[in-house]
Amino acid sequence: MIRKFALGVAAVGVCWVSMGPGAVRLAAQQDKIDVQSYTITAELYPSTHVLSARAKVDFIPQLDLLTANFELHRSLRVKQIQDAKGVALEFRQDRGLELSVSFPAPLPEGETTSITVDYGGERETAEGSPVETLKLAYIGPEGSYRLYPARWFPVSGYARDRFSATMTITAPAGETVLASGASTQPVRKPGKVTYTYRDPVVSFPGTVVAGAYRKVAGAASGLGISVYLKEENRELAESYAEAAQEILTFYSDRFGSYPFHRLTLVEIEDGTVGGYAAPGLVALAKRGWTTRVNYNFLGHELAHQWWRCMVSPATLDDRFLEEGLATYSAAMLEEELDGQAAFEQTMAKVAIGALTREDAAPISQAASLREFTAEYQSIVFQKGAMVFHMLRFVIGEEAFIQSLRMLARDFVWGSASTADYQGLAEETARQSLMYFFAQWVSSTGVPQFKRSWVIYRTKQGYQTVGKLEQDLDIFRMPIEIRVLAEGARPVSQRIEMVGTTKDFTVNTRTKPLKVIVDPASRILKYDDRVRFRVELARADQLVREQAFLEAVRQFQEVLKMNRNSSLAHYRIGEIFFRMQNYQASNSSLRDALQGDLDPRWIEVWSHLTLGKIFDLTGQRDRAVNEYRRALQTNDNAQGALDEARKYLQESFRTRSRRIN
Repeated sequence: MIRKFALGVAAVGVCWVSMGPGAVRLAAQQDKIDVQSYTITAELYPSTHVLSARAKVDFIPQLDLLTANFELHRSLRVKQIQDAKGVALEFRQDRGLELSVSFPAPLPEGETTSITVDYGGERETAEGSPVETLKLAYIGPEGSYRLYPARWFPVSGYARDRFSATMTITAPAGETVLASGASTQPVRKPGKVTYTYRDPVVSFPGTVVAGAYRKVAGAASGLGISVYLKEENRELAESYAEAAQEILTFYSDRFGSYPFHRLTLVEIEDGTVGGYAAPGLVALAKRGWTTRVNYNFLGHELAHQWWRCMVSPATLDDRFLEEGLATYSAAMLEEELDGQAAFEQTMAKVAIGALTREDAAPISQAASLREFTAEYQSIVFQKGAMVFHMLRFVIGEEAFIQSLRMLARDFVWGSASTADYQGLAEETARQSLMYFFAQWVSSTGVPQFKRSWVIYRTKQGYQTVGKLEQDLDIFRMPIEIRVLAEGARPVSQRIEMVGTTKDFTVNTRTKPLKVIVDPASRILKYDDRVRFRVELARADQLVREQAFLEAVRQFQEVLKMNRNSSLAHYRIGEIFFRMQNYQASNSSLRDALQGDLDPRWIEVWSHLTLGKIFDLTGQRDRAVNEYRRALQTNDNAQGALDEARKYLQESFRTRSRRIN
């Protein structure tokens, strides 16, 4: 069975929020305390979008201090803060995230103490979010969610300081409240219902979801899987529960046992992240629930049960151990379910994503990046995944899988650094890997390969003698060379390349046709084809960011590399269509139809878009002609033929006005 695997921002979901330099300084200040646990009591008022809450924070000072610093969502205002004896404390809450609490006398180092914070607020928006333009907390009649990255309670050591939690949440009657940990029986009062969740495990359990849900429960292999969906998606519950069980079984075989007794999947509204994973709880935005389960998307979030909830990065610079490893875990899942060819295709796409912003910063300086930017996605998610992919090739399958099992075992319910994982990989591989981590984690720069070869006739057949060159002087990696030969299976050879040049010799029984360097995309590298795809990907990123004029300029640079690129012409035409520059759009779409038509769907969508242009400019006969040409392609990519049939019956202009 072929499952749908999709790459990109929507597939990866939310991760720990990356912060700018000022926030990094605050993080250093917060490390002066070690939070042990939270006891949170909160009430949700969906009709008015209001939260009223109290949070008791138990913590241990790491040195004698007079001030403790926390982060709190900008839209939430503190009413009062009391110490363990109920004495009011002075505090300062600035317009950013910072909440600073002052004590009348120094808190002794190493002695557990607590504060209680009363606070509340209404209508969190993307503008008040810790991550610009992204809403991470919301309360409303259609459903409520409060994700840990929103800092909806006072947070110290964000994404680093693990804690346990007890959360008592009150919501309107008829709603279900979901969170990490074990739940007591709900307490019902007129118009209200209260749930209490206790999670004694030190992790990151601070996520709460509430709403009017339909629950579907399932169990397999002793694991309870519950799915909570809105009424319109209720028929998807069984397929997602089955997919989750399949994914957890695969990960358990590779990494060690699933770390929780149950799993809850819950739907949240769009307008937030694609997905977020808390201990034993995975929230997926409405757009992520599809008739055909996206295994890559779901697999990424479920991988976080190991690589976040059970083992987390020691510092913000180590986050590729979380997001990069979750991305690669989902790719390994695809390899298992859909085979080597699908896996290689996926990793080639991951490599392109990694190269789009690879020079922005080394992986080891991830804390300098802001999350949900193109740079963060490229370096932490995609280059991070490529590091694991390359390491697997360097040390071999058995040593690689063993290193991941040891990571999950040795650092269970704790944090691991890059150096910690390097030590595990060296132990399983029985070799020093300092060169590998220095090259791929601590540095920027990727090789650009050039190859040359000659062919000799031998008694046994043919011999290909060649030279491989690249431009990084300190480069050291194994490289696969694959020779395609007439009427025979390809012949591959692994060579160890140190420095800028390496000779190779490959024998084949039949005449060689082509030499391919790194055919399985196991090395992050440039060649002419890769560079072209990277420039295309950069242009697509600009489109997603709605920087349309910059995107047009980038696509024009792509066309300098390949004037025949139908995809670049089509993308330009698509942008001009969105900008209502129909003449320019028409010209670019015509150029797309005269190009290489790679990928094939460009033909049907060019005709379909041309039809829309003619409808919008009052040329119905010409529009009908384009819709018919679209139908003649017999290519229903992304529902193109279905759209063409609709617009043959009713013009695009008329239909758009009626719908809007």
